[in-house]
Amino acid sequence: MTQSQSPQDLLRKLAEQQNQRNIVREITSAKSKGFVIAAILLGAMMLLMARLVWLQVIQNHYYQTMSVANSTRVTFLRAPRGLIYDRHGNLIATNKQSLSLTAVSRQIPDDGKQLTDLALRLGRVLDQPALELYERLKKAKLSNSVVPVVIERDLDLKTVGRFFEQQLFLPGVDILPDISRNYPQGPLVAHVLGYTGEITSSQLSRRPERRMGDIVGQDGIERLYDEQLRGVDGEQRVRVNALGQSFSAETAKPVVTKDPQAGLPVVLSIDLDLQKAAFDALGKRQGAVVAIDPQTGEVLCLVSRPSFDPNVFTRRITPSIWKELNAPDHPLYNRALSGFPPGSIWKAITLLAALDNKVVNPDTKLHVSGGMALGNFFFHDWTSTPGLYDLVKCLAWSRDSAFYQMALKLTPEQIREWGLKFGAGRPTGLELPHEGKGLVPDSAWKLKNWHEPWYPGNTLHMSIGQTFLQVTPAQGARMFAGIGMKGQIPDEHFVIKIGNRQIPPPAREVVKVKPEYLDVVLRGLKAVVASGTGGATKLGNVEVAGKTGSAEAPPAGSKTHAWFCCYAPADKPRIAICCFVEHGGHGGSAAAPIARQVLEKFFAIGPVEKPAAESTQTPQKPKRRH
Repeated sequence: MTQSQSPQDLLRKLAEQQNQRNIVREITSAKSKGFVIAAILLGAMMLLMARLVWLQVIQNHYYQTMSVANSTRVTFLRAPRGLIYDRHGNLIATNKQSLSLTAVSRQIPDDGKQLTDLALRLGRVLDQPALELYERLKKAKLSNSVVPVVIERDLDLKTVGRFFEQQLFLPGVDILPDISRNYPQGPLVAHVLGYTGEITSSQLSRRPERRMGDIVGQDGIERLYDEQLRGVDGEQRVRVNALGQSFSAETAKPVVTKDPQAGLPVVLSIDLDLQKAAFDALGKRQGAVVAIDPQTGEVLCLVSRPSFDPNVFTRRITPSIWKELNAPDHPLYNRALSGFPPGSIWKAITLLAALDNKVVNPDTKLHVSGGMALGNFFFHDWTSTPGLYDLVKCLAWSRDSAFYQMALKLTPEQIREWGLKFGAGRPTGLELPHEGKGLVPDSAWKLKNWHEPWYPGNTLHMSIGQTFLQVTPAQGARMFAGIGMKGQIPDEHFVIKIGNRQIPPPAREVVKVKPEYLDVVLRGLKAVVASGTGGATKLGNVEVAGKTGSAEAPPAGSKTHAWFCCYAPADKPRIAICCFVEHGGHGGSAAAPIARQVLEKFFAIGPVEKPAAESTQTPQKPKRRH
């Protein structure tokens, strides 16, 4: 401190220095804060830029996919089912473009009132009960399906027009292109092809690889070869608006992300011309016609009438259509695969059994008359004309009294053995579901099912194709093919090609029978057509061999079932046929002319004057004994 400085000056000077130091510290602190803020801002900017790079560059594909998913809907492109052809390449099952009404599960209203309103509006669009549509929409909602659920298929143009008028008020509902099965021949091949339909809940539980709404084969060839026919569905994305409805074709086109693969084509052994000839020949009568190639077992035609139109199953079944399908004449019932009493076509089997068991020999002659008494019962012959007939003539004229005499010395087991050998009472090999096995009974069967012994009268009835016997028309064709082929029994089948793979015919069964015994039966079957009850099938220079049959069947008092089984040419068969007319009367007058029309078509023979059957009398009813 100098003398000149006063204490006040010193204090002032110290205060100024302190202020300067404070200012320096504040400036330094401000600079530090500025650097920190700048660093924070820079870091934030760098983080923001990094995030933008992450979102717009690194995650670009992910968010682009998310964006697309929010504005588009994934739908499946139904794969066309494989086409089905007859043996000559004629289409008998194909596909057509159609439109289906669909609903998206997540866009169907949750609210009960809104769902009811949607069902009411759809009911007016589809002209269907709102309650039924409510249940379908509810089921679609509960399915939680990520793809549209089909509500109605194969829409007509009027329905499509009504939909677009109301589209604004139908949230979650849309019309999408689809493919429907089409059967150009309608009822003609229905019992062979079967039909397709939407997969049921029970089928879905057994087939987890399928989806709700899938179309699967429900019967016939469509069902048996569904795996080969169905193909692989494709995939496409369709732009949708806020209501989940697709844009019009003018504003956006679907983008196909996976092409569908069509199912494999299938070629059947059916000859469409022969099928039509049999179908027309049977007409409005109830019955069946089955024709096969005796060499291979290929089925050339299989007709059951009445028939149905399988196209009706491509859309929802209406009450009126359901009533038609369940009519009293049972159009869905395949008579070709169902068992009926065979009547006198069975006599060829009885004769073989009698010869093999030495009840008769090839030279045996029998006295025939109006029938035979057994105990307190009389078993009638269909005619009372008496005579001494050899075995060929007994078969040609179907004389019941001759076969009764053989039956007295036969057991049901002996007759059954020869029936089974030639294919009765067991499957034919056909690739169709619901094939009946028929029935060839014996004493053990009767005791088990009727709780009573087998009586001699039962054997008499069995010898002429009555009693408990049941043979299907498909079995009848196979039996007579086996007889005509001298004991080589073909397995019947339809499918001869799948895709590019040829399906070889199954091996034939071989029945050992003495040539001299078989020769009697073969000559007898030729005589049936040449001079006996089957004269309606004479074809000039094509020799036909066969057997007529007239079988009693309930209800009491009704006409007999009419049968005719044959093969031709008689010495080297190329075709075997079984014709059956339910309650048609006599086989010679009702069933044989049907076979004739099929033979004329097969051999390309023009219609000629048809000879009357040598006898058209209705067989008298034999008295039964149980």
